[in-house]
Amino acid sequence: MKLGVVILNWNGKDVTPRCLDSLYLGTHPPDLVVVVDNASADGSAELVHKQFPQAELIRNDSNLGFAEGCNVGMRVLLERGFELILLLNNDAVVDPECLGALKGAADRCPAAAYGATIYEMAKPGRIWYAGGTISRLTLDARHDLEPPSPGENPRSTGFITGCCVMIRADALRQLGLLEKAFFAYYEDVDWCLRARAAGEVLLYVPDAIVRHEVSHSFRKSGGEQKGYPFYRWMQSSPLTLYLAYRNRLLLVRIHVRGRLHLAFLVVRRLARGALHCAMLISFGRRRQARAVVDGTLDGLLQSPRPARLARYLAFPWRE
Repeated sequence: MKLGVVILNWNGKDVTPRCLDSLYLGTHPPDLVVVVDNASADGSAELVHKQFPQAELIRNDSNLGFAEGCNVGMRVLLERGFELILLLNNDAVVDPECLGALKGAADRCPAAAYGATIYEMAKPGRIWYAGGTISRLTLDARHDLEPPSPGENPRSTGFITGCCVMIRADALRQLGLLEKAFFAYYEDVDWCLRARAAGEVLLYVPDAIVRHEVSHSFRKSGGEQKGYPFYRWMQSSPLTLYLAYRNRLLLVRIHVRGRLHLAFLVVRRLARGALHCAMLISFGRRRQARAVVDGTLDGLLQSPRPARLARYLAFPWRE
């Protein structure tokens, strides 16, 4: 089966070449790599064009977000008859045997999509994803962190992260591409929920190994601040908070049918948002608090609000 890879690049001059190197130097290189550039301003698109002429580079006129940016690349591969499409974060690298393990699983075990074992690049040996679940009650996605057993066979999983997911083309045609309204965050949860609702199987492939520089784009956008532990709520940029709060509610509005369930989740999100706002304001982080409010309101209205999103994308948002 022909395998194509889609890599989304946004100001990834320091990571995208490393990702591409890992693909081309592997023992099972892909048949085609499509790099979709989301209007980068750091020269990374030019660097990819110069150093990797074998990759197909698509330049978007604006930042379409993760979901629609990936869709641009997937449409190209679907039109050209590729049977397998791998979405791979540009801040990840694949081990030499990774693509072989994924393709081998696709040959032996039919499924809609396949996920890999993902380690944190900065902390060798620490697992970031080894299968996952989506709570039926809250729709929260959780990563399994238990290391796989040596030689463990592919097994069913409830959630595959968009950091590295190989999808069958026929599943994409049946279920659709990523929902562009999410822009970034939770589009992978939405797709997995659609797959599960259609009775499709999602498989975790333990022998496929990926190493991930977790939240590279998050840090590039100003999310990392000195004096706070990594990944604490205090570090989230306003853009990240806006999208997270908006998209959690969009997910609920799309997938929850019962009125009581919907009311429970909306109230839960409102309560958590209010508490988060209070904590942010107490630390003087009023811009982040405003992002929580804006994201919550837009999520309740089930509106992408392009103008508001553009404002969060354009502003540097540093305290």
